[in-house]
Amino acid sequence: MITVIGGGPAGRYGAIKLASEGEEVILIEKRGPLGGQCLHQGCMVICALNDIAKHLDESRRFKELGIISGETSVSYPDAVSRMTEIHATISGILKKETENAGVEIRNAEAEVDCPEVYTGKETLYPDKMLISTGSKPFVPEIPGAELKGVYNPHTVIPGLKDIPERICIIGGGVIAAEYAYIFSSFGAEVDIIARSGFLKGMPLKGVESALKDLKGVKLTENATPAEITGDRRADGILLKDSGVHIETDAVLFATGLIPNSAMIHGPEKRENGAIITDEKMETSVKGVFAAGDVTGGPYLTPVARAEGSIAADAMLGRTPKKVPAILPQSVKLRYEHSFCSQKPDECMEMAMPAPSGPGSFWSVPERNTGQALIEYSKENGQICGMYLGTPASGPVSAYLAYMIENGVKTGDIAEIMEVHPSTDGILGLAAYAEYTRKKWKI
Repeated sequence: MITVIGGGPAGRYGAIKLASEGEEVILIEKRGPLGGQCLHQGCMVICALNDIAKHLDESRRFKELGIISGETSVSYPDAVSRMTEIHATISGILKKETENAGVEIRNAEAEVDCPEVYTGKETLYPDKMLISTGSKPFVPEIPGAELKGVYNPHTVIPGLKDIPERICIIGGGVIAAEYAYIFSSFGAEVDIIARSGFLKGMPLKGVESALKDLKGVKLTENATPAEITGDRRADGILLKDSGVHIETDAVLFATGLIPNSAMIHGPEKRENGAIITDEKMETSVKGVFAAGDVTGGPYLTPVARAEGSIAADAMLGRTPKKVPAILPQSVKLRYEHSFCSQKPDECMEMAMPAPSGPGSFWSVPERNTGQALIEYSKENGQICGMYLGTPASGPVSAYLAYMIENGVKTGDIAEIMEVHPSTDGILGLAAYAEYTRKKWKI
């Protein structure tokens, strides 16, 4: 019997593969509904609220152009209520899919003391085990973090009763940017406090393009919060060094994730709690595997799914595949800002505005149809990375990441026939890069 702890992407994918091969699999999920952090507190929450935010944003744009009249506003309580209903529908589909594969699902909170699994009601003695307990928000120790009105990505949506007039977001990464766009579009006055640079993993051109989507947001970089002020409820943030006090009605910590492994005993861990695994996702305890966020970054759902599948293959005695080195990522604002890169030193960079098309035609007057960028070798045209900030750029970046992983060159992409009209500027950019590379023999 194989026990899987956690019903998020890693655990569910691993469990389904194992059960489909005839293994007896028990999946233990403390939350009840399957789907993990991604569905209930992460990616899909952002998707839901971003759809509303973009609609509000576009409505204001059309009104400014004189195309539509009237005001469009959001009912936050109704939005959250309907979103929760849809999450339940999706979770129900995941449950049915998992059970149809032959997985037994048990709703319980598990604690592991290898090789035993305690659920409160019983003790399980599995032959093999997959630990996929995910991650949780990292909240730095700052005075005032315990005040009312202070949230993290797990608590902010259920905790807010309505849209605050002002919200201050601590953090400079993807989650900070995405929530800043959502709350700004909803009508809140938004401040971002980034301890270092903003969206550091993205090319500079991409950051500049993303900031156009956040034009109503005040960004303070290289600043450290010293204290969240307030009596019983947060009313501001005091910055270290500068002594600046930013008044606010709510504070959101978007300061990253840490592995959720406190209930796991036996396998070796890193200092941050990440369970250490080998290339087969096996831990220091033989027969005990771990996959997904609990093993540490990059905290991406597709990586968690892949690791769950790798662990299952290893348990089945198969040679597991590896997680690709080139990982596509995106930041969902007004546009989807997608990127991936391996960034060797010899790479050149070429960028241009993305062509107008579906989702960006009416942005021509403001000269903001998006941005496209490629990084490529000056020697042979091999593409090293890309950035595309346009409507729905995510699927494009996924295919490009795969091609980059497999050594695609500018000349190869230049031969692809595109769909028109399209906002994908990568194909034209690659063709031009190949033309100039050959013409100037660079």
